[in-house]
Amino acid sequence: MIIGAAGLLAATALATSAAAQACDLAVLDGPQTVRIEYNPFDIGPSSAGLDVSMENRGDAACDLRMSFTDDVGMEVTSVVLGNVGVQFRPREASGVQMADVQTAVFQYQLPAGAKGQAQFDAAVVQGAVADAGEYGVNLRLVLKTTDGQPIGAPIPVRLILQATPRAQLNLAGAAGAFGTGSSVEVVDFGQAAEGLTRRIFLQVRANTMATVSIVSQHGGVMQRVEEAPNATALPYTVELDGDDVDLSVLWTKQIDPPRTLAGISIPMTFILGPVAGAMEGRYADVLTIDISPK
Repeated sequence: MIIGAAGLLAATALATSAAAQACDLAVLDGPQTVRIEYNPFDIGPSSAGLDVSMENRGDAACDLRMSFTDDVGMEVTSVVLGNVGVQFRPREASGVQMADVQTAVFQYQLPAGAKGQAQFDAAVVQGAVADAGEYGVNLRLVLKTTDGQPIGAPIPVRLILQATPRAQLNLAGAAGAFGTGSSVEVVDFGQAAEGLTRRIFLQVRANTMATVSIVSQHGGVMQRVEEAPNATALPYTVELDGDDVDLSVLWTKQIDPPRTLAGISIPMTFILGPVAGAMEGRYADVLTIDISPK
């Protein structure tokens, strides 16, 4: 009887010791919202961070497998929002890494008794231009053990892509994609003669409809640079994409460029008017050309 009792006590002590050597993970954060402020025309990708705080209250390291799932439970590493691809990437400085053999799975280890943050970046990976607006998708971050057993409840993650209305304008001396060709600041008619024509291109890109505005400092005439009594002025006209520009007022035109990084090139033609009887000298006018998203 005594020997039997001793054997029972030894077995109980062994089971208690094994239970103590276990991962006991507590997730300290609730639902997460990841908002990407997306400017397709910035240099470098737009991104936003996702940090998940955890504590291992056990006496053994927690070796985790983490994955994002969609509304039907499929594991994903990227989603498409507004025609723009967004990918989750591990921030390896936090200890998160891609799993060696499991697609769409991240691995993270938290030592016994330690607190830590598993950190991810949601980054735009596709060079597309989304229409201005807000796009969102609901995901879940699932935590599992190495043998696939769930740890706690999935963490809801709301991923949002915020595309603020934007428009950009560039001047070029030849047609082409946005930013190509030489910068144009002066349209020079050279030796004045009626009917002389010069052409540049307005390169425009935007993620929404936009308004181009043009205003002439002297109301559609070039005035003599050197002041002189009774100085004359030289009239000229401007066409933008075949439309006559009224230089006597602030003139505007609505445009809807393609949603691409290249944008659109719009021809802008300058035509010199009558010059007979004009005083000899240099003549100039200043056009202010602006663009704003709708």
